[in-house]
Amino acid sequence: MVKHLGILRVLSRLGHMSYDVVGQQILQTGIPASKANLIGTTEVSVASLAESIMLGVAIIVNDASHFGFLATLSLVSVVGAACLYCRWLENPTDTQRTLFSFSPHL
Repeated sequence: MVKHLGILRVLSRLGHMSYDVVGQQILQTGIPASKANLIGTTEVSVASLAESIMLGVAIIVNDASHFGFLATLSLVSVVGAACLYCRWLENPTDTQRTLFSFSPHL
């Protein structure tokens, strides 16, 4: 059982790293060069804010009996981020249209 958990952890880390690589690739190719510094700085700021909030929640809710609440909070956060990302994809810029093929059915 412990061996399977280790494999799941490795797969989870690989998935997380792959997601980061894809996100960075989209940012590098989908952003006009004139706005790259602004977007990069904003991304780092929002990520730092999110990490601070996660640390605060972990400090406040540090009992194992609150695991269900934390798992639900994590799920809601991921679904919210996916919704924001999909809304962003609904209104592509002209530059994004030239870089990525957009299906009219999506």
